[in-house]
Amino acid sequence: MKYRLLGGRGSGSATVEFALAALGVEHEVIEAAPWDENAPGLSELHAVNPLAQVPTLVTPGGEVLTESVAILWTLMERHPSDWVPAPSTIERGACLRWMVFVATNVYAAGSIVDVPSRWLADPGVHEALQTGARARIAKYWSIVADAWRGTPFLLDERPRIADVYIANISRWWGARKFLEENRPAFHALLRRIEALPEVASVWQRHGFE
Repeated sequence: MKYRLLGGRGSGSATVEFALAALGVEHEVIEAAPWDENAPGLSELHAVNPLAQVPTLVTPGGEVLTESVAILWTLMERHPSDWVPAPSTIERGACLRWMVFVATNVYAAGSIVDVPSRWLADPGVHEALQTGARARIAKYWSIVADAWRGTPFLLDERPRIADVYIANISRWWGARKFLEENRPAFHALLRRIEALPEVASVWQRHGFE
């Protein structure tokens, strides 16, 4: 048995795909993007995840994991490596903190930008809702960037799974343009993360430039 990653090209499943490869665990990637009605894994995705969201990971034992940070943290706990700092360290707490911060703040606001009608039915307020959400996204990325201490990578001297995750999520909702103009050193950090060979190979498959 192997891990089955139900994902979508150009999505947040890129970080999970990276983690599976970096940890050297046997896995297969099944295209199941909910925006592609012809995706071969779409029926399986609907069967195992009520929200039909990617990434969804099915473990070798049949356990279903959803939510990117939960998937990544579970993989890091079950397959120890240097991609997550050692237990009980300040860096390990910071690693989880910033992943959860981005997931609960940036990603949540991004869903408002993507589908404002999911939150308010009146189309007359959608543009204002999206504008407000984009402003919050910029604020959240400013907080992340300002917390970075100028180390070679986000937390310390080597890249961690949090680096890859933030590089992935920062590709949307105008974040890169904002960071390049307002936090250029942090923008350069993201590009440095993406230039890592093990990251670049996954990014290429997902069509990330």
